[in-house]
Amino acid sequence: MPEAWSWLLIASVAFAVLLYGFSKTAMPVAGVLAGPVLAVILGPTVATGFMVPLLILGDLFGLFYFRQHADWRLIRRLVPGVLLGFLITAVLFKFVDTHTLGRVIGVLILASVVLEVWRQRSEQGSDDLEPMKNKSAVVFFGTLAGMTTMAANAGGTAMTLYLVKMRVSMLAFMGTATWFFFIINVIKVPIVGSLGFITRESLVADLWFAPMIVVGAFVGIFTFRRMNERVEEENLAENLLLVVRGFGEKSLYMIEAYISHMG
Repeated sequence: MPEAWSWLLIASVAFAVLLYGFSKTAMPVAGVLAGPVLAVILGPTVATGFMVPLLILGDLFGLFYFRQHADWRLIRRLVPGVLLGFLITAVLFKFVDTHTLGRVIGVLILASVVLEVWRQRSEQGSDDLEPMKNKSAVVFFGTLAGMTTMAANAGGTAMTLYLVKMRVSMLAFMGTATWFFFIINVIKVPIVGSLGFITRESLVADLWFAPMIVVGAFVGIFTFRRMNERVEEENLAENLLLVVRGFGEKSLYMIEAYISHMG
């Protein structure tokens, strides 16, 4: 952890942690930029050890509100793709330079958002609200979630688009996403711990910044209760595209920096 904490550093970390808290109870995609931001600010290994306990704390808040609304069938369908994503990322780490890996992941995220916007526009005026049945597409989103989660802690975009395409209700959306990321983050604990990334210093820092997760979670609950489900589902992908377009170069740079340091 940093030897000296400036006010700017504290504010930057606090804002990223608050975004994570908000993402756990309102909109998972809100946390997509937080991981790379923290990795650039703290360094990737320090950020990883610092983030995992806080992510689990945020997941617990999400589970408290949404645990009974999960669609386990949708989670099970993702498992093969997620495992494939883990494997592909491990292979890429070994044989591909980290700059290329960062670009591949960034392009995959952008392509998935663009495809969803195209699908929505092509279906305007249609009453067809059937969930996605294409097994290849399910594997694609599982693989994308696995790759982005393993490489950059940025699986929120893939999971969000997958659940939107499955036409789930907002409660099922949050319950399913919350359980999915809780399981993934718990699995990370022994891996990160064995690598020595979770330290006494990182746990002390977690205690200092834990209130920001709590604040973000409560802000998320307040926001979620005021969301219009129909408008949210119709505009989600286009809002994601605006985020990517507005912050695209910076976010891709941060993801690349994160992966490059990990390599």
